[in-house]
Amino acid sequence: MVALAIIKRRNKSQRLVPMPSDLESEISQMLFVSFGGDPKARISNKDLARMWSLELQWFSPEDSLSLVAELRNSGWIVGDDDSLSPFGGFEAEAPEMGWQPFLPRDLNLPKPSNVDSERHFEETEESDLEKLPEKAYEQFRNEESLELATLISSLSGLEREEVIRRAKRKKRALGPVTLEMALLLLAREQNLEMERIIGAD
Repeated sequence: MVALAIIKRRNKSQRLVPMPSDLESEISQMLFVSFGGDPKARISNKDLARMWSLELQWFSPEDSLSLVAELRNSGWIVGDDDSLSPFGGFEAEAPEMGWQPFLPRDLNLPKPSNVDSERHFEETEESDLEKLPEKAYEQFRNEESLELATLISSLSGLEREEVIRRAKRKKRALGPVTLEMALLLLAREQNLEMERIIGAD
């Protein structure tokens, strides 16, 4: 079984190893953040691992890839490498602000207790990933936010849709922050010239 890094809380207090029911809660909250609480959301294997390791800094890159594999093997995540989603009976459990997952080493992931055995992953003619840019723009109604996303895209080399997607994830993870703040944090992570970014904001 893959050994996962123990995530330390900001207060560095020790916690007991969670019971199976607690593990289900931890995993449910982690999937809520990862998929935005949308059971129909799709994300690739690599993007999910990148989110956990680089954007949210929950795990190392190696542990992130291993955890994705473990979640797929235990039935929490279904789909192929390019289009993963939560299992059929997934019930979103929103975490508190500042929450981080706590997973012990040598973890035996429990299977979801409310999995719908009759529901299997189905490919759609038009994937949700193809619709993502339009959905993302709906939440970027502030013209300044869209202009800022465009500038970050130009300076970083990332597609604007990817900039918007990462900013949305960061906003969900951080809680009550503005889209502009999430974009600025993303720009800093990309080592962009902040004076230029702020001057254009």
